[in-house]
Amino acid sequence: MTRRPTGRPRTALLAATLLGAAALVLSGCSAGAVTQTDTTISSVVGTEGSVGQVLLRNITLDPGATPVVPAGSSVVLRGTIINQALQDDQLLSVTTPYSGPARAEGFTTILANSTTTLVGAEPGPVGPPSPTNPTASARITLPGVAQVLHEGPTYPVTFTFARAGTITLPVFVNTTIPVPAS
Repeated sequence: MTRRPTGRPRTALLAATLLGAAALVLSGCSAGAVTQTDTTISSVVGTEGSVGQVLLRNITLDPGATPVVPAGSSVVLRGTIINQALQDDQLLSVTTPYSGPARAEGFTTILANSTTTLVGAEPGPVGPPSPTNPTASARITLPGVAQVLHEGPTYPVTFTFARAGTITLPVFVNTTIPVPAS
């Protein structure tokens, strides 16, 4: 009969196991206030929402070159409208209590299974998709702003579509460099 060793080897194995487990547990402690993972930055530039088969992505108020929107002036919307339905939809109106009735320029029919870009304050033509530009574009202007609009707070903006229905989004003034909508 062979005798099993006792004492040091068994104690050393137990100690090594406990030290390894402690190292794994304590390694999670580095996720404190000053690390590369202490801040999460959203890749979303603006407000998002959906109604029916229509998705609204990165919707913001674009003041152009100014840091605020002065009372009495106009502001334009920036973002993307995506129609996931098999039928075209129509953007009927955009309203907010902070301005007069919206003026739409460009292509407000949201084609089936396609995207329409709200170009914001970017200069240039807007319109239906073409062989050189497969994305439709529109410029939605909110005229006669009732009060100064600042970056920070949100302002309710209501979108009404013929098929999908109505959605109100809390939209903010975005004075940063625009990121292309996806």
